[in-house]
Amino acid sequence: MVQPYQGRNNGTNNANQIPTVKEKRSGKLVKGIIFGAVVGGAVAMMDKSTRKKVTSSTSSMKDSTMGMVSKVKENPTGVMNDWQERIKSASSVLKDAINDAQKLYEKVNGDVIEQVNQVKDDSSEIIATTKDAAEDLKDIGSKVKEAGGEVAGDSPQTSSTSTATSSTHETIHSTNKPSGVPGQTGS
Repeated sequence: MVQPYQGRNNGTNNANQIPTVKEKRSGKLVKGIIFGAVVGGAVAMMDKSTRKKVTSSTSSMKDSTMGMVSKVKENPTGVMNDWQERIKSASSVLKDAINDAQKLYEKVNGDVIEQVNQVKDDSSEIIATTKDAAEDLKDIGSKVKEAGGEVAGDSPQTSSTSTATSSTHETIHSTNKPSGVPGQTGS
């Protein structure tokens, strides 16, 4: 007899419910992991040194556990107080470390941001100074050209003034033009 589809029952496990593909796959995965762990453990136990290490580790773990159990049986309050003191001490050390880290963060954050802002301001000033120097250099170039024109015999009122104002940009950046100053090429 075919049963009708009944949907999921909000986490309740119904014996008549058919498992989904996803549930089947996850079941296979878990079985595969367990099987792989058993096979891997069996293969590892074939080595004599591994067996000795496992035996000694198990023995020391057993002794340690038995020692702790006997201490708790003898003096449960003392063991509890000892653990409480250890936890308090660790908590105190951790709080100190957190406070130190926070202070360091605040110090570095304040100092570094202040220094970055100072560098930013300084670089802005340097850029402004460089722009001013470039303008001054253009003025100097035009004056040098004017002086060269006067030495060459050009009239300062007609050609040198108009040449200085109209071609200042060309004369500063061009080095292939002949200079008006004797013994110098370019301006």
